[in-house]
Amino acid sequence: MTKNYPLSRNEFLIALEQNGISLDESRMHEVNYYFNLWCDTMKQDRKAWSRAPGSQIHNFPAFITWMKKQ
Repeated sequence: MTKNYPLSRNEFLIALEQNGISLDESRMHEVNYYFNLWCDTMKQDRKAWSRAPGSQIHNFPAFITWMKKQ
């Protein structure tokens, strides 16, 4: 996946599948939690980036790695 921000909820679901995180209806509440967390992460990144231009923002691969450890 070349585009990692912003992700719609559907793009987020596709990205999870592409990164080996299988989904089924019983896990949708968990997916919603992580999607909302990802959205909050992007908001925080934008705030930090506005204070420190040039810093890397929206590291989706790192987010997926962290998710897999949960």
